This record gives sequence, structure tokens and C-alpha cells, in this order.
Amino acid sequence: MLEKIEKFVACACVSVMAVLVFANVIARYVFNNSLAVSDEMSTYLFVLMSFMGTAIAARRRAHLGLSIVTDRVSPRARLVIQMIMYAVSALFCLLIVIFGVQMVISQYQMGQETATMQWPEWIYGSFVPVGAAFSMIAFLEGIADMAKEYRSQEGK
Repeated sequence: MLEKIEKFVACACVSVMAVLVFANVIARYVFNNSLAVSDEMSTYLFVLMSFMGTAIAARRRAHLGLSIVTDRVSPRARLVIQMIMYAVSALFCLLIVIFGVQMVISQYQMGQETATMQWPEWIYGSFVPVGAAFSMIAFLEGIADMAKEYRSQEGK
């Protein structure tokens, strides 16, 4: 279920960003003026899309990494290394969630607004802890799957 949400949000972000950037290009050539809303909104959507992409890649075990070490070890050792890396990633995401929530609370309390649209900053700021939470859950689920795989290899 979470994977479907992640994919939908990532696709929606990319689609809206494409429309905004296209509209901005047209506005520049037709009206000789760019849309500041396009830049601002695209930046915030890119943050959310990045976190959703992180979660999707974590579920597929498709994160970029150096394989110089893992290519030279046994499959079981590779699995242990991957579990450690996923645990470190989940911890990092947890820190982003914690500090992101603090940031959003601060933005709300201070009444910060976005530069162009004058919308409450906390709305877009919430993309950070929410996106990091999705990523953290994906990393934790990946650890659970790898642990099952590791246990299944014990009997072999």
C-alpha cells in the first residue's frame, strides 16, 4: 500500500513540475517574464519527489553504492553489509524526521510564509519529515526482508 502511495506522489510531483516548468518557458518567451511561482513550487515538489524516490529505490534495493567491497564477499556477508547500510539509512531518515518536525513547528509558530506565493511555509516544510518517514519505513521494511532472506540461507 505504501509503495503505491509513494509511486503516485512521485508521479504527481514529476507531472506537476513538468507542467510548471513548461508554463514558465512559455511565459518567458510570450510575456518576457518568468513565473516565480513555478520556481518556488518546483523546488518544494522536488524535495518531496526525492524522498519518495528514495523510498521506492529502497524497496527495490536499487540505491547507488560502491560495490567494491560487496562484490568480493560471500552472499551472506553481502546481506549483512546491506542490512547495516539500511539501518544507518533508516537512522539518518529518523533524524531528518525529528529535525524536520522541529523545523515545521518553528515555521508554524513564527508564521513564516513562502517568498512568492505567500503561503504558510510549514505546508511545504512538512514535505521533509513526511518524505523522510516514508523513506525510513521503506528502509526498515528492507531490513526485515533481508533478515528473512538471511535466516532462509542458514539452512543451506
